[in-house]
Amino acid sequence: MTVYVNTANKGTLNLRETPGGKIIAQIPNGTKLEAQSEGEWSKVGYNGKIGYVKTEFLSVSNDKVITKDDLKKVYDSLLSTLKTIETILK
Repeated sequence: MTVYVNTANKGTLNLRETPGGKIIAQIPNGTKLEAQSEGEWSKVGYNGKIGYVKTEFLSVSNDKVITKDDLKKVYDSLLSTLKTIETILK
């Protein structure tokens, strides 16, 4: 099944040799993977390595997690734009 890495902090997801085992790679948020779910852990391939990741950090869509900081940036940008428009219209 095709899935995407979806970490809440937009960080990386650890690829492990075995479930809970040694970390062999880190997978960036948003990366498209082919996964075989095995409950709490999913078997995936990444950059020529086969390993396991926590299933809870995979999603079937590539929707990015929006953080509070992301929303604040959008708000600040919109506020700045509105102030500029207001100045132009005066």
